[in-house]
Amino acid sequence: MSKAETLLRIKEAEAQNRTVKEAVQREREVALRDARRAALDLLETFRAQAETRYREILTAAESGVGSERDKMLASAREEAARIATRGKANVDKAVELVLTKFRGAVRV
Repeated sequence: MSKAETLLRIKEAEAQNRTVKEAVQREREVALRDARRAALDLLETFRAQAETRYREILTAAESGVGSERDKMLASAREEAARIATRGKANVDKAVELVLTKFRGAVRV
């Protein structure tokens, strides 16, 4: 093989190497783009799942809080009714006491 042929083959090999290298670079860029797109899709999917789970937990908590609040309100209303009943029972005594004090003050 002559020098010219050897140089020609080297040039052809280098050209082929460049072509292969460029093709590999394009494939790499496509693979990276696809991987980024897949990662973004996964991120969006997980974000949507987390949002759904958050709403479920919040709804369950609100339901539990509402139930507890209703129990507390019922208990407070019962206590208020007991206090009101005791107060009504003492109204006559209080009126009598005020009238007695007033009569005593007027006689003086």
